[in-house]
Amino acid sequence: MLQNKIVSFFIVFFLQAILFEKTYFFNSVVFSPIIFYFIVFNYNKNSFSELTFAFFVGIILDIFNDSLGIYSLAISLMVFIRNYWIPFYFTFDRISSNKLYNSYELGIQSFFIYSFPLIFIFNSFLYIFELYSISFLPILILKILLSSFLNFILILILQLLLLSSETRYDWS
Repeated sequence: MLQNKIVSFFIVFFLQAILFEKTYFFNSVVFSPIIFYFIVFNYNKNSFSELTFAFFVGIILDIFNDSLGIYSLAISLMVFIRNYWIPFYFTFDRISSNKLYNSYELGIQSFFIYSFPLIFIFNSFLYIFELYSISFLPILILKILLSSFLNFILILILQLLLLSSETRYDWS
């Protein structure tokens, strides 16, 4: 079980650091597969270790992307907000520290409502701090929404690829 999580993390990290490094598709869409791991992994309320792990992963991505702390801020903020979003969105009996919050367990609609705001927050900070300006706000919002939606689809594809039918329920 733990080995599957580690392997999936390194696959997603490789995709982010090597394949999608500073890649802008259609000059506006940024794919960030690393957020798959931070949206789906186990939840521990107010976990300092999750925030620290998110920060260090962001620092390593910043080194690969030469982005001056943008990824560390965006990932850490997303994980911080996720710690408060899960108890707000889910009922108390659906929150578990051993549960994976994926579309297999939640359903596509619930997973979309849970994950899309987190993806939107991540992409918002990525775009605003990357561009250092919000001068063309309508175009910026359109780029953020397009990237968020395509990253959501990427997360669904990664779930299909990395969470096979045998292991998708064994991880919890």
